[in-house]
Amino acid sequence: MKQKVRWFFTFFLACITAAALAGCSSGKNAEEALNNGADSTGSVQIASDSPYAGKGYDLSKRKTIIMYALGDEPTDLQKVVDQANADYFEPNLNTTVEIKFLNWSDYATKYTLLLSGGEPVDLIYTAGWCYYNEEAAKGAFKELTEDFLKEYMPYTYEQQPKESWSQISIDGKIYAVPKAKATFTAYKVVAVRQDLIDKYNLTVPDSWDNYQKYLEELAAIKGETGVVPLNTNANREQLLTVFLQTKGIQGLTEGYDWMYYHHGKEDAPAASDIFYFYGSDLNLEYCREMADFAKRGFWSTDAINDTTDAQAYFENGTSGSFAWNTSVFQAGKNLEDAGIGTYAVYDLTPDALRSRSSYATDAIAITTKSKDQQRAALVLDYMKSDVNLNRLLLGGIEGTHYKLTEVGTHAKLAESKNYTWNNWAWALNREDEPEEDGLDERQVAISKIMTDHEYHPQVAGFTFDPKNVETEYTVIKSIVEEYKQSFALGIYGDNTEKEFAGFQKKLSDAGIDKVNDELKRQYEDYLQRMGLK
Repeated sequence: MKQKVRWFFTFFLACITAAALAGCSSGKNAEEALNNGADSTGSVQIASDSPYAGKGYDLSKRKTIIMYALGDEPTDLQKVVDQANADYFEPNLNTTVEIKFLNWSDYATKYTLLLSGGEPVDLIYTAGWCYYNEEAAKGAFKELTEDFLKEYMPYTYEQQPKESWSQISIDGKIYAVPKAKATFTAYKVVAVRQDLIDKYNLTVPDSWDNYQKYLEELAAIKGETGVVPLNTNANREQLLTVFLQTKGIQGLTEGYDWMYYHHGKEDAPAASDIFYFYGSDLNLEYCREMADFAKRGFWSTDAINDTTDAQAYFENGTSGSFAWNTSVFQAGKNLEDAGIGTYAVYDLTPDALRSRSSYATDAIAITTKSKDQQRAALVLDYMKSDVNLNRLLLGGIEGTHYKLTEVGTHAKLAESKNYTWNNWAWALNREDEPEEDGLDERQVAISKIMTDHEYHPQVAGFTFDPKNVETEYTVIKSIVEEYKQSFALGIYGDNTEKEFAGFQKKLSDAGIDKVNDELKRQYEDYLQRMGLK
């Protein structure tokens, strides 16, 4: 009995002591919690040196923010995300971040379903070419007011180039946060097989006409080499941009197909000079040329059903060329690293003027169905504004995937193949992103041509809001999607003009004239607003 009394008395004292200690600790934690933006219960603290400490944010509850990117998930993605969570998001925002991917092969079918379905998504990649305007019009993306940006994305709001906000805005409203670095991604160059040029004395493809000769010569020796001149498919319309470059064409606004002839000038065109490409005379000229290319055997007759990526074909040596942006250099390097052959890159229109892509080329939106929009905004702000976190997400783990050199460039390390620099985080690009160390001289040469011929169209900030003609424009887009890849691969052959006439009629019946009128009305308003008229 005495032992039981002694045990009870000891237990009672322990409880009193624990309660007293808890009270002291609770008071201290409550004070620190209030200082660090958590709630007053003291249940959690973010690091005292967090860039978000002391700013009044309620970070008391651990949240999980789910972000979707485009492309193929890097092998070491989870290693990078785990480090980002451990070193940045969890201690400084009390948040765990998950990054998921929509693959190139099926993002077109899954993107809208993801936003409209029940699966959780807080942040998602978007762009003028990736459903930004369409989904914003549907209400899928949160409107980012100036007050919201200042409060929940304070660092990004200050650091972002001011023109980037106007370029991402739709009728004066912002629905996504654009990247902070404008590049020449909309300009296309061509990687070719230098080893085959040397071995078979092929034409050097240094112009549009000579490129066609090169493809024709490759087609003639396909039986010997096993190489398709341009292994392409319905997933990449490789030659349209190059074709337009030969014509002096400038796109009017990111993500849409209205164009004008720039005539070597930066001046804003008159509204009457703007035209919708699909169904135009220029479109017909392109379709005829692609039908001719198909007839000459420049690509497989079954290309329309092929789902293998065109870049992979060049890298594995079964394609004689790859027409795209500066990613052609990585494709060429992969070809050479595999010991298959050597490559060269040519600008087929070296005298053409070219502009940098809009900042809206790559962006990230906060979804309206996100249950934690404020926390999602803070996560995005942190990703973009903190240099070290930004480089972790862009380039992987320093010392594993890359290293910074003494001159400030980033050099690849052995594991870089598992997390290629800027493989998916394009919307997080910063102006101070380090350049690649020891750039291939071939890439340096092409970059010089681009910068030497850069120009700045006055209409770079114009955007189109299709909400007033949403019904017509939705039908028009579906008609274009139905036809454009078939025309691009020349599958109609000698019936191209007849099919094109039917295509034009469908566009007309769908209301293309009404949509054109709305576009030009908004454009006229833009000219007036910007003092360009």
